[in-house]
Amino acid sequence: MFAFLLLRLRYRAYLRHEQGIKKFAEMNMGRLIRKVAKKSAVYRKMNENLLVEKSNLRLHRDELQKQATLDTGQFFSIGRRLWGSTALVVLFLMAGVAINVVAAHDFIGAGLGLGNVLRWIAATLIALVLTGGGMIVMEQLIDTYMHDQDDAFLPPSLAQHRGALILLWVVLLACLELATIGLTEVEARAVAGDASLLYLSIIVGAAVFPITAGAFRWYTLQYIDRYKVAVTLRQTESRIAQIDSILRQNEESESNFYKMYSIEHWEELNAFRTLKENINYRHDLEELLTGHYAFSYDLFQAEAQKRYAMDIRDTTAASMRKLDLADQRVGNKVGQSDRQPAARPAPPATPRPVAITPPSTETKSDDLFALKPIR
Repeated sequence: MFAFLLLRLRYRAYLRHEQGIKKFAEMNMGRLIRKVAKKSAVYRKMNENLLVEKSNLRLHRDELQKQATLDTGQFFSIGRRLWGSTALVVLFLMAGVAINVVAAHDFIGAGLGLGNVLRWIAATLIALVLTGGGMIVMEQLIDTYMHDQDDAFLPPSLAQHRGALILLWVVLLACLELATIGLTEVEARAVAGDASLLYLSIIVGAAVFPITAGAFRWYTLQYIDRYKVAVTLRQTESRIAQIDSILRQNEESESNFYKMYSIEHWEELNAFRTLKENINYRHDLEELLTGHYAFSYDLFQAEAQKRYAMDIRDTTAASMRKLDLADQRVGNKVGQSDRQPAARPAPPATPRPVAITPPSTETKSDDLFALKPIR
């Protein structure tokens, strides 16, 4: 009752018109198409961006698959090894730096006239140079020696003098070790006293910690690149699967939105038609609706889908041409088939209607922009 009263108040002009049902149907259909097309344009713009991202991710995935990587069985075991090796490198560095900082602080002493804060800063810099330099030189020495037969590892100018390069690393490592032993020897005597084993432990620890850290770092670097490639590949494949899920959800949401509002507008049209037909009956008027889409629900849905298709095609055609979808040939437009057209005779002078090829059942990226039947 209140619904019909509201219709009388809102659409009084249509109720007075002799073709009021058809006029109201046009207005109602226009509102439906505008509302649904606006919402659909949002989904389709989102889908276009997702398809572009998916295409880029596929190219990135293909490049990653050409590189050396880890399979599923190796991924987790190598990951645990990398975490353990990295932790050991950090611990050895911290231990070496701690011993060298204390030794360098006592070595500098107060004779240079530096304040206590400056002495600690200078001692820390010396310790970092000795410990970090020893680790890096040891890593380079192992790397150069292990790639002895790999001429592509070094530039041609250095590959011809590989032996001299190894000798250089050995000399640098020996100098750093001698500097470390000489720096910690005085502190070791003061701390150990008559305990020769403690004295030897401090000296050997200060010398061995950088070497051990360099060895573990070299071991870590042998797997870190393949591990990073495997991690990036897994993240890329996960994102592609997520995009596919979002595209399916958008498609379903768009279809549900269309169905919900098309049914709502048909109910409004049907209520108005009932009211208008009662008014026409009281005034001995008749409005013929045979063949008009306001006559039945099926005709209304068919007309709505036809107008909806035209509106969406005009909205998305320009932006869809910019998409370079992976499953189409270069230069193909959206909806264009990859098959070559068969030879046919010249067309007659009078134009003939062009047959529309039904869409393929194979799921492609551009099918996301095809109109779906209302289920």
